Amino acid sequence: MVDTNKRDPKVRRVVTGHDANGKSVVWIDGFATNHKYPNEKMISTLLWSTDGAPANFMTDEDGGARILGTAPPPEGTRFMFSELQPGQIGDGWPHMHHTDTIDYKVIISGEVTMYLDDSKVTLKAGDIVISRGTNHAWVNEGAIPCRSVTVLVDAIPKRSSSVISKVGEKR
Repeated sequence: MVDTNKRDPKVRRVVTGHDANGKSVVWIDGFATNHKYPNEKMISTLLWSTDGAPANFMTDEDGGARILGTAPPPEGTRFMFSELQPGQIGDGWPHMHHTDTIDYKVIISGEVTMYLDDSKVTLKAGDIVISRGTNHAWVNEGAIPCRSVTVLVDAIPKRSSSVISKVGEKR
């Protein structure tokens, strides 16, 4: 069972924009509030999303307030903060999955082990992963929470075995 009473991470989000005269201004300055709890060990916070490239930076929509599934919008991006608590999830076997995305993940603090089909690698603060649609799982085998930021970029090909198809998320 997912514990939705977890402490929400305090992630300050400063979003810039333009005033009526075209001058640069701070549009949003506050803690991000769009949190998800995909399992008992993880909190994911959407920071921003886009619908495609090139992205329109003149909209008045808060790209961090959207309700999205795991993947970004079609041809878009999903920028998120996540915190993974130490220990295994559920039955103790890493949850292998893949999405039809290219992911850029930066480890901010703690450490996490990324499991692949036939190998694993432990990542520490400052390490960066570029995941290209590969089957993987995340397990925090350390003693403290692992904090990271990730940008998911919609990619091709589309596979029926992706996590999107498995959980029935809308594209």
